[in-house]
Amino acid sequence: MGVLKIIRHTDANPQYLCNAINYILHGHTDPDNIGSPNTCIYDVYDQMYAVKKYYGKTGGNPLFHFVVIYDARTAYDVNRAKYLTARIADYFAERYQIIWCVHEKALSKRYGKISSLYHAHFVMNSVSFVDGKMYSNDRAEIYYRLLEYIKSVTGDRTWIVDYNCSNGKPVIEDDNGFFG
Repeated sequence: MGVLKIIRHTDANPQYLCNAINYILHGHTDPDNIGSPNTCIYDVYDQMYAVKKYYGKTGGNPLFHFVVIYDARTAYDVNRAKYLTARIADYFAERYQIIWCVHEKALSKRYGKISSLYHAHFVMNSVSFVDGKMYSNDRAEIYYRLLEYIKSVTGDRTWIVDYNCSNGKPVIEDDNGFFG
């Protein structure tokens, strides 16, 4: 089972965008495991901020940040994880600037076995470069479009969504809206 983790309650300032981009580019990420379908990764912040400035939307939530935690059976090596991550980023590529990285890390153990070695971080401009519309990040978008797309890309129908809460306790829901 994979997990789509939505990072909420981001700071509404350009510094948060800068910090998130720096995490993707310079965190514990191998430079070979970074990519973007539509943005130069060496000039990401300036490109994203230029779109915001052009459309007059430099305030508010600067980004959409999410993490995809792959099941070990789905992403069995780094190349497979990178391939799946690039395909997931393509979901947004026609409208939003997006960058991604793949991290290799044992995240948890189930029944004595590692359940995930790979996870991917995505940072997306919240303003569309096509028409300046803000990404809604609402649950309908997550459940009925993005999650279904991830399921089709990975071939795994058992994905769940984890919404971070401001109190630090995650709220986990599956695609039927059940809480766990």
